[in-house]
Amino acid sequence: MPDTKIKNCIKDQFAILNINVHKFNYSNIALIIVASIISSIALLTDNYQTVIASKIIGLAIIPFISLCIMIIAGSRADILHSATSCLVFMGVCLAVSGAIGFMNLMVQWKPEPTQEMMTRAAFKYESVWLELVMSGVAGVGIYYAIMKTSTIALVGLILAISIIPPLCNAGLFWGMHLHGMLGYDSENMKKIEYLEYGKHSFAIFASNIIGMFLGFMVAFLVSCF
Repeated sequence: MPDTKIKNCIKDQFAILNINVHKFNYSNIALIIVASIISSIALLTDNYQTVIASKIIGLAIIPFISLCIMIIAGSRADILHSATSCLVFMGVCLAVSGAIGFMNLMVQWKPEPTQEMMTRAAFKYESVWLELVMSGVAGVGIYYAIMKTSTIALVGLILAISIIPPLCNAGLFWGMHLHGMLGYDSENMKKIEYLEYGKHSFAIFASNIIGMFLGFMVAFLVSCF
């Protein structure tokens, strides 16, 4: 069990930023829905600037930072609560973007994937260590940005970690794949490849989260133990 000193260390660190990372309320969900819609439409319109902007709406990294902290020093109930928040976040992003991807093909707005979508679908599993190193370094930076109350640095580091765009990209491709699987696109079954594109995009999201976890944990453990 973590001792009182460690628990106090956790509370003090997050009190500095005045962000209650242990709650995931309706306002957070509303912001994530907004971010998912903006990111999905930006991906479908090749709007790179808006894709980048969607990364910071609702501070999507916060539920994952909370989970990281709880894994280090929280109770089983706290870990479950934080993990549930992360799953809700992922589910909302995938559901919103998946619906947009499906409707996109229904109305034939963008019948083929855009360059922004394909860029995030071109992930190579053999280069996953590069994503892990980059997000790991960013995770260390996020910890110190919180401790130094540097909001500007925190926002910059959040931009360095790709969460909402690759997750929404996966949802878009899986929604487009579902469109083909339900028979709406029987003449062009090459859409089956959208399933793989979605997996590649999700791998970017997963590797960024894992790398951030590792970097943040290292920095936290060095400071609090």
